[in-house]
Amino acid sequence: MIGWPGQKKTGEKVIVTSTVGVSGCSDVTYIDADPRMNVDVRLCGILSTTGILAVKKNILVSTEDHNPAVKTTSRKRLSTEEALRWTESFDVLLSHKYGLAAFRAFLKTEFSEENIEFWLACEDYKKTKSPAKLASKAKKIYEEFIDVQSPREVNIDFQTRETTKRNLQEPTASCFNMAQGRIHSLMEKDSYPRAKELKTRLSILLQKSDAFGSPTQSSKSEKSRPTPEEAMKWREAFDKLLASKHGVAAFRLFLRSEFSEENLDFWLACEEYKNIKPSSKLASRAMKIFEDFIDNEAPKEVNIDHETRAITRANLQVPSHSCFDLAQTKIYTLMEKDSYPRFLRSPAYQELVKKTAHGTIQLQTSCKKSHT
Repeated sequence: MIGWPGQKKTGEKVIVTSTVGVSGCSDVTYIDADPRMNVDVRLCGILSTTGILAVKKNILVSTEDHNPAVKTTSRKRLSTEEALRWTESFDVLLSHKYGLAAFRAFLKTEFSEENIEFWLACEDYKKTKSPAKLASKAKKIYEEFIDVQSPREVNIDFQTRETTKRNLQEPTASCFNMAQGRIHSLMEKDSYPRAKELKTRLSILLQKSDAFGSPTQSSKSEKSRPTPEEAMKWREAFDKLLASKHGVAAFRLFLRSEFSEENLDFWLACEEYKNIKPSSKLASRAMKIFEDFIDNEAPKEVNIDHETRAITRANLQVPSHSCFDLAQTKIYTLMEKDSYPRFLRSPAYQELVKKTAHGTIQLQTSCKKSHT
């Protein structure tokens, strides 16, 4: 994990909001919940011709300690000058935690966040002190990002891949330097300029009217869209939304727009885990879920309290189908009380309901005309 000056401790939440309106922007542009930083970054202006953040005045940073036993709130300011410095060079952007969060969010919109994830993993790897841990960490990074058909394969040439593979025979802190350098150059020359030139905000995906499909899509896409009746049922209860495959898909899109899809992914992983038949597979699957979602600095770490994390860790000593029940319930409640109401108020869902109601009225009108 990169150590930034003034980095926040685990459990602390940082909310960044603008004190004034921004050109071409209204309210919250995006929310980035980065498990590596344990912060939520809310930015109200983004990416004008002058730089990453098109802010007219200072951005207010509110730091809240979410420990129930300690209720304190402090406020800091992210100045316009500080934000605009992100445009000076790519390294300046990467050295700033909010700049890194903004860039990571931008890469997510381009579905290329594996590049920054790999770069961060390499930075973390180089800080490994124990020689014994180098081999296991190196192997994990290689299998996740470098190996052919790895889950988050980065775009590097054959020679770089082979050199990195050879380096793993005797792992050192520098064995990923060539590959990391290639990816740094790729982001610096390709993604970074596009991020600076982007003139529209990182809009919420579901604000687009075609989020559930457009009339111009193929017949195959038409069949994949929810029926009006099905979509209307989603607002009856959170369970009804989760029981619908279209509902889950739409809700995931919404969570992705808030950069919190790890909550739904974790819940679904737990549901799948509870259906595992061979008990021999429970241990390995449980460990994967824990490492992906529960462990500190997990790649898709969910927001649960220390006690729940400790109980879940203890449950893994003797894995059972219920070992994630407590954590799953916490995340379910979080989504039900927080994300689900916002989803129902989202422009895309409201638009879908509006179209549904409009379609019903049109149908009734046409029926009446046919009978006259």
